[in-house]
Amino acid sequence: MLLFIAACTIAESVAAGIITGQQNERYVILVFIGIMYAVLFLATLEIARIQMEWLFEKLGDCRRIAMCYAIVCVMAVLFLYLPEFVRPVLLLSMGISMVASPAFGMLSGMFHCTLYILCGIGDVNILLCFLMLLVCGCFAASFLNKKEHFLWGIIFLFVFTFGSVQLFSYLYAGGLDTDLMIYALCNGILSAAGAAWLYKMISVKPKDSREQALKKILSEDFGLAREMKRFSSVDYEHAKKVSQISEKCARIVGANSYIAAAGGLYYRLGRLDGNPSVENGVTLARINYLPEEIIEILKEYNGEKKLPSTIESAIIHIVDSVVAKFDVLDKSTLSSTWNQDIIVYQTLNENSAAGLYDKSGLGMNMYLKIRDYLIKEAKLL
Repeated sequence: MLLFIAACTIAESVAAGIITGQQNERYVILVFIGIMYAVLFLATLEIARIQMEWLFEKLGDCRRIAMCYAIVCVMAVLFLYLPEFVRPVLLLSMGISMVASPAFGMLSGMFHCTLYILCGIGDVNILLCFLMLLVCGCFAASFLNKKEHFLWGIIFLFVFTFGSVQLFSYLYAGGLDTDLMIYALCNGILSAAGAAWLYKMISVKPKDSREQALKKILSEDFGLAREMKRFSSVDYEHAKKVSQISEKCARIVGANSYIAAAGGLYYRLGRLDGNPSVENGVTLARINYLPEEIIEILKEYNGEKKLPSTIESAIIHIVDSVVAKFDVLDKSTLSSTWNQDIIVYQTLNENSAAGLYDKSGLGMNMYLKIRDYLIKEAKLL
């Protein structure tokens, strides 16, 4: 995907040169600028991935950024067929801002506008107009997120675009011009309509993106899950059982079933690297960019370093404790329903008496519902 982004950047530079009929030596300059921006864009993307750790939680992987960037590059090339003051460059920064961040949106937009200036008239007023619209596009991705602000946001984009283009076209022409006023009106309409379309097509709600990330790490094809299975098939089967039962318990009490399932699957992750298991589990989770909610649960593994601080963490601890007891007992002991019930009662009473769930927000009613479910479905354990 990173190579794909770089290829799109260079391809756009070449396409811009062809469409505008540049001389051979100009192609070299355009391609060199494309390479420079590709390196800068990818370096910024990688630094953010490593230091800020937002990439996985927000996108799952960089495929979404790469595909959006490719679409924006195609749009940028098509805009070359429009007069300078009609080009809705606002959309070029807005699209990337929606799937990444305003910083990436601005960097991407600056590249497209650099090509426009090199392949066009090169007037400073056109450049200033483009930069003004790019900044607006970056921030537009943020204030369109709330439904109650959406309509007003679209209206603002139209007014801002129309005003900016009218102002700088006036400075460019040295006076009012009917054609330039029509250009400004067209740009405002294209920008507002395009912003609404982009938002509907590629904007990701935070809740949806979190669920997508959690669903991905629950897949058996996820790299870390495969590594757990290779390390120990027994531990992996235990983890799957804890994950499935924790998910059901979370649904019963109204907690987040995705977090409970993912946390249960990777609860014993630290065993891959041995002691200290809690620290190693957290380190592996961070290296593989698991969502922060899961990392917090791993920090609270078995209540060794920290007590469970969320309902999901408490549920996973309860289920893991009970499943672990069932794992070590022989089939003859578990053949009796009475013995199964005693194991569940005893395990939960011991944990509760130790005050392990006092800070988790797990109420007595939730606790009883979970206990009753585990007793009723003990055969699953």
